[in-house]
Amino acid sequence: MGRDGEVVFIDSSVLISCGRRDGTRFQALAREAHQRDTVFRISPQVYAEVTGDPALDAYSPDQSPVDEAVQEGWMKVTESPAYSDSDVSTVMDRARNFIANSSDRSEDVVEKADTEIVGLALEILLDGVGDRVLVVTNDIPLGEAAESLLPNYGFDDEQITWLTGSELAPELAEDFVPEFD
Repeated sequence: MGRDGEVVFIDSSVLISCGRRDGTRFQALAREAHQRDTVFRISPQVYAEVTGDPALDAYSPDQSPVDEAVQEGWMKVTESPAYSDSDVSTVMDRARNFIANSSDRSEDVVEKADTEIVGLALEILLDGVGDRVLVVTNDIPLGEAAESLLPNYGFDDEQITWLTGSELAPELAEDFVPEFD
């Protein structure tokens, strides 16, 4: 956990834009984790998206930039959200609907990783693992869903923050293209 009880989730849109492990952007991401004295968290679905590993249950580090970050200890693949928790499953359903409506897409094509991040963020707050969550994504509908839906569960607006990758680290601004406008 980082400063002041903050838990940071990184979306695949940011990780993909970072490119190679030795690149400026990926180094900037590592620096931010160290400066914040935190371990960035990625969901199992985000891990699968950035590594192409379909075996989510059999997680084993490889040599992708994300795997190297996990081995170095500044990034962690979380467990899946507790789908049996009605608040978590409900917020994930609402996130799917929110993202579909705001991006003019069918709910069927909304990425599971997006709803999983919102569910995990709520779970962190409900379980008291952290008292603030930061969602770092270039996916505007996902960021807006997190900031709009999570306060409905009794949390203060200041406990939920969405940043784009370039807002987290200026080096990530180079060639920045938001996933959705």
